[in-house]
Amino acid sequence: MKRYLVIGSGLIGRLLSWRLLQAGHTVNILSSDDKMGTDSAGYIAAAMIAPATEAISGGAKVREIGLRSLQLWSHWLEELPETVFYQNNGTLVVAHSSDKVELDRYQRRAVHVLDKDVFEKINQQQLFHLESDLADNFDEAMLFKQEACLDNRQLFRILGTLLSEHCNWQQCKPIKTLSDKIIKTFIKPSSDLSEDSLDAVVDCRGNGAIFDLPDLRGVRGEIISVHAPEVSFKHSIRLMHPRYPFYLVPRPNNKYVLGATVIESNDRSPVSIRSGLELMSALYSLHRGFAEARIIEMSSHCRPSLTNNMPTIKRNSWGYHLNGFYRHGYLFGPAIIADFLNILDDQTEKIMFSEYYDL
Repeated sequence: MKRYLVIGSGLIGRLLSWRLLQAGHTVNILSSDDKMGTDSAGYIAAAMIAPATEAISGGAKVREIGLRSLQLWSHWLEELPETVFYQNNGTLVVAHSSDKVELDRYQRRAVHVLDKDVFEKINQQQLFHLESDLADNFDEAMLFKQEACLDNRQLFRILGTLLSEHCNWQQCKPIKTLSDKIIKTFIKPSSDLSEDSLDAVVDCRGNGAIFDLPDLRGVRGEIISVHAPEVSFKHSIRLMHPRYPFYLVPRPNNKYVLGATVIESNDRSPVSIRSGLELMSALYSLHRGFAEARIIEMSSHCRPSLTNNMPTIKRNSWGYHLNGFYRHGYLFGPAIIADFLNILDDQTEKIMFSEYYDL
């Protein structure tokens, strides 16, 4: 059994702490966020696990990492004490007739980046059998079967409760920068924890590490959550648009999360009027049942991103950084954490994505 200090309790901090516990280790958490994780980028997210549709813009490596995570999610979720909503029916990509050129461009890119059997082009009749409510507005679509989504709020709540019960979880003010000296000041108050007793310190602060990782930047995203009793989609849906693709992700009980925006900014202010109007217009264009939907939440957050928009594991004098998950916390998280656990166990032969790590 080893002893670890995890700094940060967003998606990556929670998943890592949980997997360390599952492996039989002692975990201490230091975080400025509340135990629900409401200040985390992973809390304000659609929680898509979309290896192929994200690879079309991000490159083939995105799919490779994503497929590894998709495999892990199905097993990890079964180990939780409560059920998390998890839907793996795939993703449908559609476009209105006025934006058909965008769908054609997306398909050409998909053929270039992915294997031919990764997606299926379907006609209106086939679309009707998959999502009858979509067939009224779209006469064709692309189906990507190996994609999923989950309810991030359920996951955060369950992990928060579990970690609270089994970890020494210490609240603190935001930590501007980390060093051996700073870490000592935070571990002194705990009578059973000292610097010498720790096997590793792991920084999972996301954007909070911006002064420690010079290449780190924020990428703003905005979402709207709605309750739409008249809509019953069974797939995640991407709607092609000249400015950016919208994505609609199901939640339990006819709830949905819609997002789209990718803005190079650290701005954490509320959703803008333009984004709100575009998101809600996209909703109504998918299905008229959204006209009577009720807005549950409009939120924004900034995702921690590095120059190449890929995650990293970076080693230094006091421990490790896990950061740079960009828009892909749920897509990349399990795969990178699995690699990191192998690093901690000195099982280097099992590391799959070492080209992104600075060890």
